[in-house]
Amino acid sequence: MHVRFANVDDNFIKAEIQRGFYTNETELVRDAVRRMREEKERTKRFQEAVAKGVHAVEHGETVMLTPDLLQEIRQEAIRKAQNNESYSSPDALPESP
Repeated sequence: MHVRFANVDDNFIKAEIQRGFYTNETELVRDAVRRMREEKERTKRFQEAVAKGVHAVEHGETVMLTPDLLQEIRQEAIRKAQNNESYSSPDALPESP
């Protein structure tokens, strides 16, 4: 595959290689494509989470956020942080594939 870049992009690529961030053009392009794929996947998961939330609201499947519930959430987060546990909630952070 042969790819042509605009001068501004070509200069950027060469500068990144000269700075030692990448060893060659192929490595830089592979990294850029990987990052693009990851960003698209994050966007997809975010859109799915928003759709799930909209569905829940439309069907009355929500819980009122009260001061007591907020305090409970805070305490759970503090407890997990103190125990060096990671936060995990499919409602807030959809699982990665």
